[in-house]
Order: sequence, then structure tokens, then C-alpha cells
Amino acid sequence: MLTRRLAALAAAFVVFTVPSAAVAAPPIGECPPGADSCHVIDEDPGNEGGGNNGGGNNGGGGDGGGGERTCTRGGKPIACFDPVFGWFNQSDECYYKLTEPQLPPRPGGGADGAWYTPTCLAGVQTPQWFDDAPAGVEPPPDPETLARSALAEITLGTPDLQIKPDPNGAGLVGLPVWLWVGKGSDTWGPISNDAEERGLRVEITASVTNLTFDLGDGGPPISCPGGGTPYPKGATGPSPDCGYVFTKSSKQQPGQKFTITATTSWTVEWTSSSGVTGTIGPETRQATVGIRINELQVVTE
Repeated sequence: MLTRRLAALAAAFVVFTVPSAAVAAPPIGECPPGADSCHVIDEDPGNEGGGNNGGGNNGGGGDGGGGERTCTRGGKPIACFDPVFGWFNQSDECYYKLTEPQLPPRPGGGADGAWYTPTCLAGVQTPQWFDDAPAGVEPPPDPETLARSALAEITLGTPDLQIKPDPNGAGLVGLPVWLWVGKGSDTWGPISNDAEERGLRVEITASVTNLTFDLGDGGPPISCPGGGTPYPKGATGPSPDCGYVFTKSSKQQPGQKFTITATTSWTVEWTSSSGVTGTIGPETRQATVGIRINELQVVTE
């Protein structure tokens, strides 16, 4: 949050009046929308100064927000929403934005009340409590809707399905099959993203929270939430967590192979700058591979 500090000094003080042409990079970082100039008092080198009343109008804040609503200051158009200062209140010609972080609720205040920080031509003011949002302040977007927008911008990858024996070879009835998935960030997570709209910011983190294998032989799926153990070269025993043993051959299956299907379940956790949290999901992704299972031939004399 930008800071405007107006200091009354007992001794002589210096006031710098920055003309309109020099407002491009004032020491305070930005002037309130609609201010042609900023009066800056610099108490200490390197400290930010404070905005003051400069009059005029440059329509500060750009074209942000407001829809069809029209806002004016001094009879001239001004942006109804500014991404830094918030929403414009026509009655007092100040912008209002939810204070972040929120202060403790005011004793006796309404259950839906909140602290808002006003920014007027005189600069940023002390936060004020409102039982209802100040006039002109539109409610922030729904945080879950914003979280889903952030989710739409990322890709939850399909499982990186791995098996042993090699799919190009064959397994045998009664012998162990190893099952696992690679854990790349795009196929297992976590994947993070964020989105911001009208002063509300939402951050999301997507991760795989469950994995199942359907072996394609009619049996129940195997749950493997840990992702399975990669096959170590030379191992002869079963997988310690995600193995399987076929009890019949795949000779009667299409292509003479069983189709193994891996399904990952992604859960998306989100948090908003307003303090609201939630989850989206599960979102499922699948990958398949075929495996030939031959009958074990026993040779007798």
C-alpha cells in the first residue's frame, strides 16, 4: 500500500511542488488519480513522501473497471476503478479499497463490515470501518470463480504411466507386474498459478492426491496414492506397493493385450487475499498402455 506522510515540522520545512510534466516518476511512486501534481515532503532520504492536493485532472487510473458507470472529478471523467487505489466514491471523490491485511473488527460493527483505505487528492487516508461497502465500491469477484480462471491457464498433465515388464515384451500369468508413474511437475504437481481482478488476488496450487490402476482384466482397480515404486533393475520380487499378478492370459483380448489405465486425481487448493480458501476437484486425467500376458508353459517329461 502506498504511503503518503504529511509532516508538520516545528522548524523550517521544504515543500517541493512537482509540475504536471514531472509527475511521471514522483518519489511516492504514484499520485492519486485525477491529480496533476503532487506536493511531496521528504522527511528522510530514501523515505516515501506524501501526496497532497494538486487540483486538475488527468483521468488517472486508466480505463480500469467500472463497466458502464460514469465517474467524474471536477466535472471531468475519471476512472471508476483503479488497480492501486480501488473504487471511486462520487460523493466525496475518494477511492476506496479493502485494507490489506484487515484490522481487527470494530467493536459493535456489523458482521459483514470491513476496513477500507480511502485515497483522496490529499493522499492515502487512515483506514475506516464500514458496516456496508462505501458508495461506488462494487463487490470483489467470487474467489472460487477467479480460482477457476487461474486453473484454466495451467495444464494438468496425464499420468506418466510406467510398467514392468516392458510393454514391447510380455509378462506371464502368476508373475509380478510392477506399476508406477513418473512424478514430473506437469504430471504430478505441484503446479501453481494466480489471478487478480478488481483488487482480489487468488493463488492456486494443484497436486495429484490419488492414483488408481485398472488392469483391464475385469478385476477391481488398485489404489496407489503414493505413485508407486519404479522398478529397480534386476529385481525379481513383487512391487512393495503397487504391484499386480495376472491370473489369466491376454490371448482373448483385443490385440492379445490387457489395457492398463492409470487415473490421477488432481486437487486444486486456493487462497484469496480476502482470507477465503477452498478447493476445486478432483480433476482426473488418464493414460493407458497395453501389456501381453502369456500363459506359463510347464514342460514335463
